[in-house]
Amino acid sequence: MFQEGPGVWMVRGLEHELLAEARTIGGAVRAAIKLVEAHASFDSRHNLRPLAAFRPSPQTYWNAYHSGTPVSLTQLGVSPPPGWNISVAFAHRRPDRQPTHRVA
Repeated sequence: MFQEGPGVWMVRGLEHELLAEARTIGGAVRAAIKLVEAHASFDSRHNLRPLAAFRPSPQTYWNAYHSGTPVSLTQLGVSPPPGWNISVAFAHRRPDRQPTHRVA
């Protein structure tokens, strides 16, 4: 997860490229969970493999997750659905923006 701007938090799925945003960190995580639940439920009703329509996120997002600061869902006041394994990490910067290198 990362902060897009003041009062805008973004959560991006890694195994399936889904994006949710909200004004709070916990709200963004809850929005992402609801989005996954809705798509998985739709897929199940239509005899499709859950979330098969969503490819994995680009490597830059995986790198941001692995180098980010882990945060427990309990700290965010979020309860995962039964049987779900959800991990959250704060990215130190927006993953799709590469740092600029200045030449002296």
